[in-house]
Amino acid sequence: MVGGLFLCFATYLTVLVKASSVINVVEVKTPSGWVRGYEENYARGQVYRFIKVPFAQPPVGDLRFQKPMPIGEWSDVRGTRDVNSPQCPQIENPIPGFDQLEDNEDCLYLNIYVPGKVSKENKLHVMVWFHGGGFICGGASQYKPQKMVLEGQVIVITVNYRLGLLGFLTLHDPLAPGNYGLRDQIEALRWIQNNIAALGGDPKSVTIFGESAGGMSVSLQTLIPSNEGLFQRAISQSGVVSYYSHANKKEEEQTNELLLKRTGCDGRESIAETMKCLRDLPAKNITEAISMYDFVKPLNVSIQVGSLVPTVDGELVKENFAFPKRWDNEAYRFFRSIDFMSGTLDGEGNLAYLLMSPELQEKLEFNVSKSIPKSALCNVLAPSFVESFIGNIPSLTQEICDFYTTDEGTDEQSNKVCEFLGDTWFIIPSNFMLSIHAKNNDRSRTFQYLVTQPTPFSIIPLDPPSWFKGAGHGEEIHLLFNMSRDHVPEEKLKNVDIPALDKFSSDVIKHWTNFAKFG
Repeated sequence: MVGGLFLCFATYLTVLVKASSVINVVEVKTPSGWVRGYEENYARGQVYRFIKVPFAQPPVGDLRFQKPMPIGEWSDVRGTRDVNSPQCPQIENPIPGFDQLEDNEDCLYLNIYVPGKVSKENKLHVMVWFHGGGFICGGASQYKPQKMVLEGQVIVITVNYRLGLLGFLTLHDPLAPGNYGLRDQIEALRWIQNNIAALGGDPKSVTIFGESAGGMSVSLQTLIPSNEGLFQRAISQSGVVSYYSHANKKEEEQTNELLLKRTGCDGRESIAETMKCLRDLPAKNITEAISMYDFVKPLNVSIQVGSLVPTVDGELVKENFAFPKRWDNEAYRFFRSIDFMSGTLDGEGNLAYLLMSPELQEKLEFNVSKSIPKSALCNVLAPSFVESFIGNIPSLTQEICDFYTTDEGTDEQSNKVCEFLGDTWFIIPSNFMLSIHAKNNDRSRTFQYLVTQPTPFSIIPLDPPSWFKGAGHGEEIHLLFNMSRDHVPEEKLKNVDIPALDKFSSDVIKHWTNFAKFG
């Protein structure tokens, strides 16, 4: 079918699906090969979706735990009629409103959504989404951007990248360098530079954006000078480089030791033999060998995440950007050369009530559904934070305790505890990066946002306690992407002004896409 079409840019086909419905198909010749897209029609117009387009060779066999290899040129037609592509291997972690996807180690695919007729003459602005999920879960196909595509008239691309141990295991050796997930993101951006013009996108106007671990990924990519030219703007949502976006060497060693013991790959005479053992295992043996829960300390609400998150590898990530040695180095000069937007929600600390373990509640004699007491902050959270990131400084612990203490009642004190976690994990790092970007910067533009409107569509698999206030971590995702609302009880939806919420969604989309178009 394809053989006679090489002389033309694209051909529109019609496929009969049922007697009463017709789907138009477009096939486009890109430098990498032919890709097939399927039409979707909406009140506002049409979108062509190109699903499961490969941007790198499958990271299997000898390519497991290695940098991604360019995909090269294919001879068949790529792009599935399905609405979803597989996600990279991960521990099962259902999230309300998100599609459940198939796991497959052959997962280095992206999904491309184009508004209107596909034509290389369009020169549309391009937005590239890196999903969140703590670097251990999530998938590109869980995020359906059709509303953003139509209302903003931009191309949106969602990207898979390797996760967890398969994405970040490092032995600080060329045989296991780490940061494969970050390198996957870069390889996707390279593919986009080489191919998106054929689909009507402008490779000179690319915005990367992401939320939580995706926002941290975006922030890290803006600090890698070799990325210059791959994107021009960046949006970090509820996540930038911070204490939590890097693993330290001690954590990595502990994780690696546990992994090798549980997989039976310990005791090998060389790194080469160790890596061969790990490559010979089914992917499931690795993803299920270790989780973050192995490192949760229930009584001090801390998590160690070595080899499950980005690491300072000396090549791609040359220093811990949460503690930079200087601000005028090459990395920060590149960061300050692009337009940058970052922001948070006013209830980012809603993760606090998830982390209050039964053991901690029993020890401090409280029930998180009713309140979180001052003692949880002053005796547990504050000293744990100071000890982990600064050192044992009792005066600083007391200062934090005093700052987040209120006499306005138990509800307010509970929210103060959440506020502390939200500040340390998300808000202060975001403000810090924005300040560095904006200071005496006449090369690019800096924007900050704050979301204060709660939605009923939380991505946290636990209803917030009645005392909780604010818009929780991840709620803005429902403003940008088409997410299922089926999981929300009907009684809860009755109290929601859906038209007002949809209008708010359109406003947010306008801000995001205007930034992508005009900075």
